[in-house]
Amino acid sequence: ADARRLWAAWARGALYYFKTAVVLAVAAIPEGLPAVVTTCLALGTQRLARRKALVRHLPAVETLGCTSVICSDKTGTLTTGRMTVVRVFVGGQELDTSTEVSASLDRDLKQTLAEGTVINSSFKSDVELDSFGKVVKYSGNDTECAMLVLASKLLGLSVGYKGLRTEYPANDPDRCGISFSSDRKRMSTFVRRRGGDGFRLHCKGAAEMVLKLCDKVMTADGPEPLSPAALNALNDRIGAFADQGLRTLAVAIRDWDVFNRPEAVDESLETGLTLVGLLGLEDPVRPEVPDAIRVCTAAGIVVRMVTGDNPRTAQAIARKCGILGDGDGPECVMTGDVFRERVTDGDEILQDEFDKIWPRLRVLARSSPLDKLTLVTGIQASKISTPQTVAVTGDGTNDAPALHRADVGFAMGIAGTQVAQNAADIIVMDDNFASIVNAVKWGRCVYDNICKFLQFQLTVNLTACFVAVIGASILAQSPLNVIQLLWVNMIMDSFASLALATEDPNADLLRRRPYPRDQPVLSPAMTRFLLCHAAWQMLILFVFIFLFGDICPDSDLTSLCSPGTVIVEGWGDIRSGRPPAFDSQFLPKTLEDCPPVFDPRNNRTYYSPGGNKSLKIPLRPADFCSEAHHSEEMPTQHYTMVFTIFVLLQLFNQINARKIHGEFKVWTGILDNKYFLWILGMEALLQVFMVQFPGLNTAMGCTGLTMTQWVFCFFVGATSLPLNLVVSQLPLSWFTYNLARAGGPAGGDAASDGDRGKKREGDGIKLLSMVDQ
Repeated sequence: ADARRLWAAWARGALYYFKTAVVLAVAAIPEGLPAVVTTCLALGTQRLARRKALVRHLPAVETLGCTSVICSDKTGTLTTGRMTVVRVFVGGQELDTSTEVSASLDRDLKQTLAEGTVINSSFKSDVELDSFGKVVKYSGNDTECAMLVLASKLLGLSVGYKGLRTEYPANDPDRCGISFSSDRKRMSTFVRRRGGDGFRLHCKGAAEMVLKLCDKVMTADGPEPLSPAALNALNDRIGAFADQGLRTLAVAIRDWDVFNRPEAVDESLETGLTLVGLLGLEDPVRPEVPDAIRVCTAAGIVVRMVTGDNPRTAQAIARKCGILGDGDGPECVMTGDVFRERVTDGDEILQDEFDKIWPRLRVLARSSPLDKLTLVTGIQASKISTPQTVAVTGDGTNDAPALHRADVGFAMGIAGTQVAQNAADIIVMDDNFASIVNAVKWGRCVYDNICKFLQFQLTVNLTACFVAVIGASILAQSPLNVIQLLWVNMIMDSFASLALATEDPNADLLRRRPYPRDQPVLSPAMTRFLLCHAAWQMLILFVFIFLFGDICPDSDLTSLCSPGTVIVEGWGDIRSGRPPAFDSQFLPKTLEDCPPVFDPRNNRTYYSPGGNKSLKIPLRPADFCSEAHHSEEMPTQHYTMVFTIFVLLQLFNQINARKIHGEFKVWTGILDNKYFLWILGMEALLQVFMVQFPGLNTAMGCTGLTMTQWVFCFFVGATSLPLNLVVSQLPLSWFTYNLARAGGPAGGDAASDGDRGKKREGDGIKLLSMVDQ
């Protein structure tokens, strides 16, 4: 019988230690972190979708928070994408299309210009006008739609451009086309002239490209040779249009008589052209873009405009947007051909030469999709500064390689092709640059929310592990039982992740520099938070475990010692919940650590308080030695208070964890997050429920507490809040580890950047400086 009882005791002990080891592993290993990160990213994805940003790749949400460079298209992103022909230079005169342009031109000139804009356009481009000639809707290419509106004004609303399309149908056997390309920057259409008296090639494209192919210019009196003086005047006119931020296109023609039809229609026909006129198209800057660019500058994000426009046009638009400032010189603007010549050698990027250019480059004009890919690749590969995180916008099929290569690719939801959208990480549903900046703000919010949860979970992990391990080592059993540790783990992984992941972004997110992409997640400020709060929690818990509780040999009460039975008086008017084997070492020296079973004849087995020999109190129950280390003790108020204080310390510390940069105003914005308040309140109510509700508290290893004990536990747990004020004032240098791997500002910081290069005070993390960009 004794052997069976010993084997049963051993089995119970082995099972107890096994359960404790498993729970310690669960508490020590943040196994819920991947799920929490996924939850944060998923919540961020849902919120971005409500703000016109559809996330296709989940990790892109976090990467947004590190974005330091945005390479943006101009048309439709920085501008409205609603092209309008506002200036026309035809027949030696410049006209404003807002007036009655039709009455100012010769009939033949109007007809030729209208034919050049309508015939030489895609049939997919269409315009819906109301009865007053105002645009209702553009369909297809915006540039061609703007030219179709001009043609309708030239021909009269009663006729419009659709009459010309009827005369020159797409299925005409004599119709041939030379398509547009980013290299040629022009397109041409070859048709049989009206009446069948010959053939005509209509050409339109970038003004400087088409003008090189012209040797005559159309006037009211007919074609005239293009003299050097006239050519200079036209170039000046193109420059004037560009300085006004207008995209300048040229329309030209070439005729053949009926007997000299060319055998093949190819690029060789685009010579000896006659210039019909110059068109100045305006694409207004979106009203919200200048403010968005200013926000990017304050956030340490450099916006670079990549466009196919004339350099002077691109420069004018960039200044309207705020991409170029008054102090930016000519080195900030470069054309695609010069860029390629300087930084590439065949298919290779000359990184040393590239590094001389990109820090100051703000506008890349007359660029091709390959130039955009080269720019993104070169910035990512640069070693002269902290590694950059590059975001790119694109809408065309040719933009797909750059979108795929970028750290974050933004495709346009309205103007973007399916290929571009498939290659992108995020689709901007309204094609608006302000939506991109808003997405970056939410990306930073998601990144910070993950950091908030991480510092909170590591604090709980560290405290729980130390308390459980040290408690088990000294007391032979953990002060926190298996169910209690699982409940704490649920607070860490489930409730805290939901509470902290639902924090909304605030204005401060876009007032600091982005994190470098190789920056350690655990910053010195977070390390300070983790170590100080964990140390404070362990100090409180160990004091309460080892110094609180009266020692008495036995009692009919589980929470209090029977009157007159206290052998060693501890702090607090409660009975010790520590194992008897541990408390026995504090008994009088005349008693052994494991005295024999109670025998009234042996004064070494009982205690007589006050020397009253008639009162003999047994020093231990009968099974003390065999079960003191392994038995499940009855719940005590002592250990219930230890458990409650531990949980309340975490709940109050959850409020502190809302800030990760050393801020001491942890209450700021807390009322704006109703989810956080609901979850925090639910955690507190569940804790009360598990301690006070009969039956459930027994399963949790707890017993009910008095109101006084609850108030005491509440105020002890609330010490986390004032402690955080003290912790936030400790020097970060005490907690700084080597960040050399994270990179640092390059040598030779631009003095002109001034305060913009300073890192944010209080967080102790190395942030990107403006010289790096």
